[in-house]
Amino acid sequence: MSSLRSSTSYGLVAGTLRARILSGELRPGEQLPTERALCTLFAVSRITIRRALGILEEEQLLERQQGRGTFVTAAPTRRIPLLDVDFAGSVAAHAPDMGRRLDCWRWEPAAVETAALLRVLPGDSVLFARRTDTLAGHPIAYDEVHLLARCAEALREEDLATLAFLERWQEVQQITLAYATQVIEAVAANARVARQLAIELGTPVLKGTEVYFLVGDCPAGVFVSHYRHDIFRLTGTVRLRADTR
Repeated sequence: MSSLRSSTSYGLVAGTLRARILSGELRPGEQLPTERALCTLFAVSRITIRRALGILEEEQLLERQQGRGTFVTAAPTRRIPLLDVDFAGSVAAHAPDMGRRLDCWRWEPAAVETAALLRVLPGDSVLFARRTDTLAGHPIAYDEVHLLARCAEALREEDLATLAFLERWQEVQQITLAYATQVIEAVAANARVARQLAIELGTPVLKGTEVYFLVGDCPAGVFVSHYRHDIFRLTGTVRLRADTR
């Protein structure tokens, strides 16, 4: 099983504070020490402390109140933000202890819907993989991946299992991904999703369908992901005008 480990100073600080909040050592509503005191406690810079606090604020574990300080939220529960379709980056910052298990992988004929998204004929061979992401040993997300044959021939089991898959995929296959489309919807867990995520049938989950394209507008892979709604939340940045700098 693969995992990401954060060795950055702000990641270590965030991890320590996160553990204290989730264990109850830092109680709901409790005020944290000042930034200066935290700098001394962790022997790091103020920039590092601010970045660590920002990570925990994005996870809704902390709230910063202007002129008063930083407080543990009233009902702290860990929520992992998925930022701007950057799953690996989000996990590295907010859940470096997450692991990934490769449940199966094989070459199979493309179903009609997959073939349409990949712009191949139904029945053409594609590489299929099913992967489960875990936190503290519990499944929290899983995806089903279909990759265009010519963009997957060199991939191996260890490549498919890595959390930083997009980077590994491009490196191994010597391809360049240009952009992705994404559709997010709330759905009720069917039997397969409920089994994969160890939840009750009909439980609400977040479903994401992403299609990744090569330079030249050629689709290379389809990723259908299901996320536990009580663990993840989707966040993004909308640019209202072009950067004129």
